[in-house]
Amino acid sequence: MRFDIPLIRKQLASVPVTSPYPHDLAVAIICDTFRMANVRPPSRQDWAALEDHANSPLWREQVGMLAHVLASSSLRETTAQVLVKSANATDILQRFFANIAPLTAEMVRSNAFRQEEFLRKWAHVVGGEVKDESPSQSTQRLNQLDYRKAQQEMVRAEEIRRKEAEQREKMLAEAARREAEARGWRE
Repeated sequence: MRFDIPLIRKQLASVPVTSPYPHDLAVAIICDTFRMANVRPPSRQDWAALEDHANSPLWREQVGMLAHVLASSSLRETTAQVLVKSANATDILQRFFANIAPLTAEMVRSNAFRQEEFLRKWAHVVGGEVKDESPSQSTQRLNQLDYRKAQQEMVRAEEIRRKEAEQREKMLAEAARREAEARGWRE
């Protein structure tokens, strides 16, 4: 079974925006998804360790967003079909939350690219493939969508702009100095 990203996004678009799920409900939805696949869900201690490992104020809202996406679309059923019975749910969740670390629930909810990134990262972490794409095409698309890379590129672009502005200032100052010297020589 392959993840049909356009279908899942369409399903999510048709669901009314809801307030964030309470954390306990979100955890229960995610655990039920693993149970549907006959995979042992994380224990309470595992969830505490996941939160400690994430060490992020965004972690609870990311858990809530994952639960919302699972409960509101076919992502849950596809996940249950794709998961291997020997999968370790805690490891899957740890990798997923590490991969989506900078994304907020609002970004996923309101930005088409971030939502697609979120869904693709989930599909990748649970070992699934994207419908109508080869694994290399999926990897390439995920790399194009990666928010962390976009942030790094933005920082690099800002640094280049700053250096160019400094260089321009130096050139203008040098031109003004030369003009002043030439004016003094002519007078």
